[in-house]
Amino acid sequence: MHEVSICESIIDILEEHAVKEGASRVTYVRLKVGEMAGVVEDALRFSFEIVAKGTVAEGCELVVDLVPLTALCRSCGGEFSVSGYAFSCPCCGSGEIDIVTGRELLVYEIDLQ
Repeated sequence: MHEVSICESIIDILEEHAVKEGASRVTYVRLKVGEMAGVVEDALRFSFEIVAKGTVAEGCELVVDLVPLTALCRSCGGEFSVSGYAFSCPCCGSGEIDIVTGRELLVYEIDLQ
């Protein structure tokens, strides 16, 4: 379960910001997690609660914004939602696409006290 190591990295980020700002506690953290980031939200939440114990983030509210998988067709310029991991343009059928969103895994917002 790689969510534990992801949560350890998140806690490192939160502790770094808390020290930088002179805060003793993180009360809220918002994450952006892309559909293709390979993260299971329930496992992430469970891991976060365990990893946060004894840190500035213990008891912190964790909000996860899921980011859908979208792509841009290099052939026709169409932007579309990718469903069922069908990586071809629904307008022209081209496989020449670039992923626009859906790979995100980032700390987006933090509230410190």
